[in-house]
This record gives sequence, structure tokens and C-alpha cells, in this order.
Amino acid sequence: MPIVVKKFTWWQTESKVLVKVEIPFVSQKNATVLTSSKLLKISHLPHIFEILLWDEINEDQSKCTFSNDHVLFELEKTSNRHWESLELQKPKDELKIIKNDILNEIAEQHRKKIEEKKALKAKRDRLSVQEQIDRDNDEHKRIQSIREEEKNKVLEELYSWKSNEVVHNQCNRSSVSIKEIFDDTESTKFMTKHDVKSAEKEHVVEVPKPRSFKTVEVNFTPRHFPTPSRESTQAEEQEWLKKQMDARRAAGFVEEDLRPEEHDPDWCLAKGDTFTTEHNYIGAISAYSHGIKLSPKMAVLYLNRSKAHIRVKNYHKAIEDATTALELMVPRVDGNLLWRAEAYFNRAIGLIELENAHLAVDELKAAMTLVPARCDIYGPELQRAINLASIHKEACDRANNSGNAPTIVYK
Repeated sequence: MPIVVKKFTWWQTESKVLVKVEIPFVSQKNATVLTSSKLLKISHLPHIFEILLWDEINEDQSKCTFSNDHVLFELEKTSNRHWESLELQKPKDELKIIKNDILNEIAEQHRKKIEEKKALKAKRDRLSVQEQIDRDNDEHKRIQSIREEEKNKVLEELYSWKSNEVVHNQCNRSSVSIKEIFDDTESTKFMTKHDVKSAEKEHVVEVPKPRSFKTVEVNFTPRHFPTPSRESTQAEEQEWLKKQMDARRAAGFVEEDLRPEEHDPDWCLAKGDTFTTEHNYIGAISAYSHGIKLSPKMAVLYLNRSKAHIRVKNYHKAIEDATTALELMVPRVDGNLLWRAEAYFNRAIGLIELENAHLAVDELKAAMTLVPARCDIYGPELQRAINLASIHKEACDRANNSGNAPTIVYK
């Protein structure tokens, strides 16, 4: 049974109307907001707040802010006039008709947006296919031009070789005919050394130069799987990819849904921080990971991802990301002092949770040395690490003696 919320306050300025609706434990993640120029509705089951406004508002310029126990609407008036009340004052039958008309209009707008989105997607698909066809044609033309170039070179070399061979044969025939005419041994006496050398040069056959080689690059179609594509496994691969896509969408972040301008590491950092404040740590990890793909040398992405890994108890990953962040924070200057302290702190938390508190003591001391002002945060964890250090050290020594040493490695 839904609970209709009646507890709200409102006030207005010359150009705006502000409405504060009190709903316990409301959050942006679990609430649904429906607005139009005349309707204001928010659903956070089992609570529902709905009202028909006294005058029209500019929906695009209006804002909605969520807090722990209330929702604040900042509505932009279309006309700068004083509202007599927040709710439209008319009989119930007329209000019902107006509400139905507004809902039908919203449904029609939603349907048009879906159709426009489908048409835009189809257009993009056609453009991507056309671009791929153009790239294939260009690649085919380039390969064909290389073939033609090599073919022409070979033909030129063959033609020059044949020309030299014809000249050589003609010289041989002329020398034979001269020898037959002047078949007198005395005639050789009158040939000088220079004549002999010139005759030898004429009989030299030029060897064609070796062909020049070229490299042809072969690019394969990218795949998500290491094995070759097979028709027998295509259905299973598509099903697996669909499940992975649904899982990423459920987490709140999908790379394929991003607009071109959102493929930016700074945008991914801000998105991951937003997910972290909303306690959506899986979505935050996905956002930071996509940012790392775009900018692998951005240390703050690794640092924030290590915090998110700690929240979901991926302590090994948290230690790895904190270590990578420390390696990237060079040179060590005052500008990255707080980040380095946080990296030491995150790595220490991971070591404590993996029962290696004796290794975390030095990490927390280093963090407190860098930022003494945060001793109220680092101090309790340092005391906890000192209390557990002896216990974890004995357990680690027993594991080493039994041959089952832990695999915690960090720099």
C-alpha cells in the first residue's frame, strides 16, 4: 500500500519556486522522479509525492537535489509572476482530466525519444559499416598499388635484362662473322691489348639487381576471446557477452554507453568519485578502470580504485593499485604529499585485513610522517596494527615453516 506524502514546504522568488519534500531515507539511486511543465511527482516506495502545479515551469532549467531525509526541487518559472499557491486549485474531476492529459503527453514524448534514439543508433550503425567498408576499400587499393608497383619493377628489370642479352648475342654473331672472314692467324698480331680489353668488356653480361622487399601489415578483427572465431560457439559467445554487458549495466557503468566526449580520464575520475559517494563501489571500480585504460599514468585513478577495492574486500587488488599509485607519484613533491600518504594508508589497510599487520606498521608510520595532521585517522589503525603485529607475525612464521608462506608481495 503506497504512502502519499503530504509533508512538504514551499517558497518562491521572482523567477523560481522551491519545494522541500520530506521522505525518510530517500536516495537518488532508489527514487524515481517524473516532471513536466505542470506535474511534479517522486516515487520512493512505499512513499509517493504527486502534485499538479499552479503555473507552468521550465523543466529543462529546473533542478532536483537529494538529501538523507528530504528532496529539494528548484523549479524555474516560465513567467515571472507571483503564485497564489503551489497546487492547482480546481475540482477533482478537472484535476483528474488534466493529470491524464499530462501523463499521456509524457508517454508520447518518451515514445518519441525512444524512436529518435533508435533512429540515431541505426544511423550510427550505418555510418560505422560504411566507414569499415571505406577502410577495407582503401586497404585493398593500397595493397593493389603495392602489387602493381612491384610488378612494374620486375617487368622493367626483365626488359633491361633481355635488352642486354640481345646486344650480347649480336656482338657474338658479329665476332663470329669477322672471324670467318678474317680467318688468318696473322690478323691477330695487329690487335693491341686495348682492343682485347674492350672486346672482353662487350661480352660481360650484366646481372639484374635483386628485388627490393616491402612489409605488408596484416590486421585481424578484434575479439574478446583468445580463441579463433567458430560458428559452433558463436551463440555461446554472444550470450556470454550479453550477460557481461547486463552485469556492467547493473553496476552502473558501461563503456559502450558513453558519449564520445565522455571518453576522458578526468570525466571517469569524477564519475567514479560520484559512485563512491553513492556506495556503488562496483560501478566506481569500472569507471576508474576505464579511466586507467585511457590514461595509464594517472596516479589518482589507481589511488581511488584501491579505496573502492577495500570497500568490496578485494585487498590484494587494493595493495596492487596503491603500490602502482606510489610508483607513478614521481617526483615526490609537496603537491602529491597527501596522495602518497593515502596510498601508504590504503596499502596498510589491505595488509592488516590479509593478516599481515607486522608489515602494515611501517606503512602507517610513513603515512603519519608525511601528513601528521591526519593522525586522528591514521593513529587508530596504527595502534590496531601494532596490537595484531605479533599475532600475525607468529602465524606467518608458522606458515613459512610448514611450507605454506603467504603470497603478499609489494614494493
